[in-house]
Amino acid sequence: MKTINSLSGGKTSSYMAVHYPADYEIFALVQIEDINCKPKDLGIVKYISEKLGKDFIATAESDLTLYAMRDLEQFIGKEIIWVSGDTFESVIKKHGNAVPNMARRFCTTDMKIRPIAEYIYKNIISDNEKVFSNIGIRYDEKERAKYEKKERELKTKIIIGKNGTRNKWKDLNWGIANYPLVYDKVTHIPVHKFWESKNIKFPDDSNCVGCFWKDIQQLRKNYDDNYSKMEWFNNMEINSKYNYKSNITYEQIKKIGLQQEFYFGTGSGCQAGFCTD
Repeated sequence: MKTINSLSGGKTSSYMAVHYPADYEIFALVQIEDINCKPKDLGIVKYISEKLGKDFIATAESDLTLYAMRDLEQFIGKEIIWVSGDTFESVIKKHGNAVPNMARRFCTTDMKIRPIAEYIYKNIISDNEKVFSNIGIRYDEKERAKYEKKERELKTKIIIGKNGTRNKWKDLNWGIANYPLVYDKVTHIPVHKFWESKNIKFPDDSNCVGCFWKDIQQLRKNYDDNYSKMEWFNNMEINSKYNYKSNITYEQIKKIGLQQEFYFGTGSGCQAGFCTD
């Protein structure tokens, strides 16, 4: 069975890529269409466009993630495959003009898992085959992994073609989840120490900067660090049927005070495992 490493762009999954090499290293990028969020470095824009095989405008993730994945490829001396599905705007529109939240957690499925599954279906496996998918969740966050089930199957509905103008869908049982860092009891400390002396700069707070899983104080801090992207999240919420969080809006988060003693950079806690530090 072929193996893949599902890379999120953060330190933990990158550590996994170094210490648990797989047949394929795959990174799924969340794209947005806001020109105000486009990187000023046209070189990185060109690099990402070539990696994805289509024009790249901007990402809902930190721009540092783009450089980290580029530099990680050089560090491990092996190609990292970049995939990306529909833009975040398109996904929101398809879900009835509603942003994701705790009750409607479609973002990771649509923009991380499905693009990976579609690539695997088209390029790696034959019918009735699966891959062994390594997912970067550490031992000290093992509650996020269904690790007690050794043969956890990964199933995703993917697009395999068109019926006229309509998408043709397939229910694909494409992989078996594996949590090597959980099984080997790897925690935050060795991951952090490993990257301390390496010349790769990871974002302090990984994944989508406005992810609803993040703590309110982290989101407030991200307004300081990534104002244009946080305003994109804010505008999406203003025009949505629902809010990201049940108790506060992103417009309100922008105006609250910043608690200096808060432990920033803890990342998001998505249970899917494909969108994690």
